[in-house]
Amino acid sequence: MQLLTAFDEEFPRLLGEIPDPPLVLFARGNLERLRSPAVAVVGSRDATRYGRDVAARLAAGLSAVGVCVVSGLARGVDTAAHEAAVEGPGGTVAVLGCGVDVDYPRENRRLREEIAGRGVVISEYSPGTEPRPQNFPIRNRIIAGLVSGVVVVEASRRSGSLITARLAADFGRDVFAVPGSVFSETSAGAHELLRDGAILCRGVEDIFTELFPTLGVPSAPLAAPRMPPADLSAEASALFEVLRVESGASAEELVRRTEMPAAVVLAALMELEGAGVVVESDGRYGFAPR
Repeated sequence: MQLLTAFDEEFPRLLGEIPDPPLVLFARGNLERLRSPAVAVVGSRDATRYGRDVAARLAAGLSAVGVCVVSGLARGVDTAAHEAAVEGPGGTVAVLGCGVDVDYPRENRRLREEIAGRGVVISEYSPGTEPRPQNFPIRNRIIAGLVSGVVVVEASRRSGSLITARLAADFGRDVFAVPGSVFSETSAGAHELLRDGAILCRGVEDIFTELFPTLGVPSAPLAAPRMPPADLSAEASALFEVLRVESGASAEELVRRTEMPAAVVLAALMELEGAGVVVESDGRYGFAPR
């Protein structure tokens, strides 16, 4: 474990520019991650599968070209973003609302250790500090302060992610929001951000256009919404929703994404192919041309 102060060379430059930077940072991992170009990917703890898949796709695309993905190690969107980014060249930074040695949430202990090994885990709270509700809004200013932009994937109207977005705007950072279903309360906060002037995020290309135009990252936008046939089975309907954002995935990838048995996924793919919705090419499945 390492201790950083604002006077140390390793202290993140952008974070030092905010009005109330932390006096100290406790860190575990590769401090070089704190000097990389960075984008925060945040959102609901109660994320839908759509939200988790979008967060993973964005984070993987960012990390693949050397942009560090920052998030808060919470359930839902944060977890999906960290898992997708941790093995990429850009890596990931987890900013905690407790001590860097505290397991919170408990199910992310393995992920926290993986990030400490490949990326970096940081906190302004001393080791052993337990998570308290008041810690997390305070923690969010660090997430916003570390990055050039914040992407809100899914957020209800009361989500802590909106605090991060508001702080980012106050710090002069770009705020992006991913559109979701108009019927979903989980996306209501993101839609309010869009109404109030946040940048529409349909995929990583929108982020790079605004923040890193010289990288010229090629990327397809998130799949446009489509309406599934009314008579699909529950399994085929679930697979359809995954293919909205994972069009071009292999059967193995779809098994991992859906967490359904391989035989069930293959049967659902056959159902979607039979309905003329999905086509297979070189072992990958995508929507049939309309």
